[in-house]
Amino acid sequence: MSPISALTAEEIDALEPSFLGPTWQKAPDGSWLLPEHTLGWQVAGWCAEYLRAEDGGPWRFTREQLRWTLWWYAVDKHGRFVYRKGVLQRLKGWG
Repeated sequence: MSPISALTAEEIDALEPSFLGPTWQKAPDGSWLLPEHTLGWQVAGWCAEYLRAEDGGPWRFTREQLRWTLWWYAVDKHGRFVYRKGVLQRLKGWG
């Protein structure tokens, strides 16, 4: 078995990121694509009202966390959740 060669910094910079799911999709006008129907705004409001950050202030999602929450709680026109399973994987300290 041959060892895997390390990538150079230039090769790493040239890699295209891959994203699964809609969190990073953009609309034709360049804005973030958000679900038409979601309970995520209510979840974000509840978090801001009842959760506290380390400094004692209200909890605030990062923009990516908010988009992910909006998509995770997306519902179809009948009120059924669009997503039943999911994984969000980031480095420690991401949020």
